[in-house]
Amino acid sequence: MADNAHKATTEELVRHLEVRKKLDALKLARAAQRSDEAVGGAAAGAGDAAVGGGAAAPGRLAPRIGGMGRAAFIESIKRNNADLAAKGVHNEELGKYLSDQGLLLNLQEHVPIVIPPAITVPSASTAPPSSAPTVPASARARILERARQMAEAKARNKLLDPSSTTKPENISRNDSGNNTQNLSGNTTQNQSGNTAQNQGNTTLNVSENSLVVTASTHNLSGLSESKTKNLTDEGIVSGSFGTSTHAGTDGTAGTAGTGELVDRDKFSLLPTYPPKKRGEKGREFNASANIVRLTVKQDMGVYEYSVQFNPPMDNIREKKRHIRRFTDTIGATYKFDGATLWLPILLRKLHNVFSITSESGEPVLVTIRPVRRVELKNALHFFNVLFNKIMEILKFVEIKRNHYDPLAPMMVPQHKLEIWPGYVSRVHETDGGLMLICDTSFKVLRNEFAYDIIREVTKRGGGNLKNTLEKVLVGQIVMTEYNKAQTYRVDEIDMETTPQSSFINYRGESQTYINYYKNKWNIDIKDHEQPMIVFRERRKKQEEFNEERLVYLVPELCRMTGLTDAMRANYGVMKDVALFTKVSPDQRQQALKKFLKKVNDNPEASQILNDWGLALDTEPIRMKGRILDPEKLVMGKGSKFTVNLKADWGRDSTNNSSLVSVPLKTWHIVCADRNTAVVKGFIELVRKLAPKMGMDVTQPTLSIIQSDKTDLYLRDLKEKINGSTQIVVCIVPLQREDRYGALKKFCNVDCPIPSQVIVAKTISDERKVTSVVQKILLQINCKLGGELWGCSIPLKNLMCIGIDVYHDPSRQRPSVVGAVGSMNCTMSKWYSDCRLQETKGQELIDVLTICLGKLVQKYRELNKCFPDQIVLFRDGVGDGQIDTVALHEAVQIERFFTTMKFNPEFIFIIVQKRINERFFDLNGSGKYQNPPPGSVIDHTIMRVQYYDFLLVSQHVSQGTVTPTHYVVIKDTSKFSPDIVQKISYKLTHMYFNWPGTIRVPAPCQYAHKLAYQIGEHVKMEPSMLLMERLFYL
Repeated sequence: MADNAHKATTEELVRHLEVRKKLDALKLARAAQRSDEAVGGAAAGAGDAAVGGGAAAPGRLAPRIGGMGRAAFIESIKRNNADLAAKGVHNEELGKYLSDQGLLLNLQEHVPIVIPPAITVPSASTAPPSSAPTVPASARARILERARQMAEAKARNKLLDPSSTTKPENISRNDSGNNTQNLSGNTTQNQSGNTAQNQGNTTLNVSENSLVVTASTHNLSGLSESKTKNLTDEGIVSGSFGTSTHAGTDGTAGTAGTGELVDRDKFSLLPTYPPKKRGEKGREFNASANIVRLTVKQDMGVYEYSVQFNPPMDNIREKKRHIRRFTDTIGATYKFDGATLWLPILLRKLHNVFSITSESGEPVLVTIRPVRRVELKNALHFFNVLFNKIMEILKFVEIKRNHYDPLAPMMVPQHKLEIWPGYVSRVHETDGGLMLICDTSFKVLRNEFAYDIIREVTKRGGGNLKNTLEKVLVGQIVMTEYNKAQTYRVDEIDMETTPQSSFINYRGESQTYINYYKNKWNIDIKDHEQPMIVFRERRKKQEEFNEERLVYLVPELCRMTGLTDAMRANYGVMKDVALFTKVSPDQRQQALKKFLKKVNDNPEASQILNDWGLALDTEPIRMKGRILDPEKLVMGKGSKFTVNLKADWGRDSTNNSSLVSVPLKTWHIVCADRNTAVVKGFIELVRKLAPKMGMDVTQPTLSIIQSDKTDLYLRDLKEKINGSTQIVVCIVPLQREDRYGALKKFCNVDCPIPSQVIVAKTISDERKVTSVVQKILLQINCKLGGELWGCSIPLKNLMCIGIDVYHDPSRQRPSVVGAVGSMNCTMSKWYSDCRLQETKGQELIDVLTICLGKLVQKYRELNKCFPDQIVLFRDGVGDGQIDTVALHEAVQIERFFTTMKFNPEFIFIIVQKRINERFFDLNGSGKYQNPPPGSVIDHTIMRVQYYDFLLVSQHVSQGTVTPTHYVVIKDTSKFSPDIVQKISYKLTHMYFNWPGTIRVPAPCQYAHKLAYQIGEHVKMEPSMLLMERLFYL
């Protein structure tokens, strides 16, 4: 019976359109007789009837189609969407009928979307259709007055209640050339000066891809994400409690009258995350963090108001000037962008109307209406702007979103360096409320200018001067101190343009750079013949279009920043710089307290916070943390050991046999003749150390070439490699990117074979050569398919996957996806896959699913079954991308599992390394120190919207340890937070390139190494023959 009922066709629906006409008449008659009861029902949120041709209330006036009730009728629409698309979707009568039944039909997908019926009230000056009974004027007037009172009361209640989930939203002015008459009878004039009146019925707007219907906001909370995806911000119109609007032809909403406003947040397609969870296992310790609590004072916050000028006013400066005149009403603390006003308080009146005179002498009415109290998560950018202002008051200079103090430089004269101390400050909403994250930062400046480098290169001469200069300068970051320490990247050196050259300024006038700097900055350019530095400023425009603007800079005004490659390679320079930049936890927290004191002691800075109802604590936050138990690792011959407190097992890894050792029987070495003696010593040491590590190594074949030319290395490899060669070792005199890339391309693509490239200098120091050769042997064992050590995970058929993406800095070459998955229970055997994203605009997930398919199929091949649980760690995702990944990648990966016809328990975790949060162990004497490896924080300072935790997995002897942020965006498993945290910590022990813990789970680091080597050097997909080995270490 039910199946037959669900087979209602479009023709049957159309035959019942006559029923709708009769219902319209009946509804109008009922409204006239029971107007007070109808309004009272609307106030209760469950009215018995709708007035003025609106939708029937559920269960009362809804017709029964083919013997079906409302729910069955809706289900029949869903079941017959293809038939509707073919026969009835463009039928005007059917469309209106569906609308009256509370149905919204998506024209793109022909999927009916259920919309609860709207309660609408006709306008006072609007006559009902002549074919329907007329509502008496007295009843209509009572309805209008009652609806107006209810709307004002309800809107004020929602603004006063910060815990309310429904926030009234402002409705923007109609730009289509029509006007709207609101409930109070005031007519708003639009840009074209035309006027229109609303008919008081539900307004249905059909835009290109969506239908917009007025609806009662308190009934819309039940809409699913898929059902609301076409209700865009541009097309939402309010219709509850009598608010009548005409929607513009472009899909934007018209001018609103008095009434409850639509909550746009409910229409946003937002990802859903697993519920908040906290772990329990581990030893507790007293913890602190570089985080300070921000308290919002009672009855204060950020309130958003819409500001309407009638007639409209286009000049934003004039608008702002008029708003300043209303400070007696709105107060002296506000922010206004020309359309929206933000205040720290709620104004007493719901409508604040001011009469002003424009610059042209025309009278203008300004109406300020409350929209909503902005939730903390939506006001974070606003709070960050306030702290930027505070930094400016404290005389800090902003450089790339961080702030530095140029008045307290630290000098390193022996290396001609200057270091500016500063802070990274961000406001976040956390489990414990509003928090300010404040971390120390340092900016290294060189006491030389780009002009000095140009002069030095010019004096040396030789070759093409432009090419030589660009090799030295392109990619460097320079700072111009005359315009608040702005920084620029050097993209080009223009030898044809000089300070004497002219450019067109913003007035359209021709002006030389010499005159510009003199008039604008009072700076005299000394060398009028110097070439100019070019910075290509790329601005993101609408959709995919980018606009590029060339900025010309004078070299003698451009100060060099950062350390050169030569400085980074100089141990003495880095050691001296570290004395200033590597601060201990205690020094870091003292610097934070010093900053808090500066803010609170500065009257102007503290007044900004006070004006917006904010109070900043004077001490960093304190809480409880947990320390996970040390890990136990297993090596060859059944030996086991517990990792020490420093999370380092270098001696154990070299004094014990590897878990799985591969004999090295046939291998080949090629080197330049000048390194012959070093290479022979290397071979002897390898054969001496290998047995202790469980490896059987025989004498290699050795080729000595006359020079270090790349083609000589490649020619030798082509001649000497045969089917039995296990690995080739290339020993080079110097590190050169081009040679390294050519060798790796040959060995990874052209002639698939594991390879090891060694710089001769690293095996030349007799004091360190033993430890270096031991690490090289461990790498060679991994590249042959060996396993160094394993961890104990009691879960059967668990697979852990790491994914990372390499993006070419120039954006000229394809991005590279690296994916690495575990193949056994000890997490010691790995399979890799790597894909190039060849097509521009291709979705990353298209490549990811191919990689995952390879990993899962390989797991099945080796274990004779699919994994029961999959934990996927996704690296390379910033805060701004988390929602995108949650919505797109996690969902698509689950669909991939369905395609593969298996349903594992699935956890999708984002791993973030570049974070500003730090937490510390607060000992009994009140000193701050680094927390030990295994320390976890999963409450108080964690993001309020995520299931996340911070984990410290490394031991740091100098400076402050940086935790790793783990965000669980999908979890269909039965794992407790303790298990998720324990798995994450165990995997930080499984990176074979280092006998100690690392900051991220091993599969993430493997995926990073793979993607980087292929994207940076090889630039082609490697051979599948190498994927069972860690050939990229």
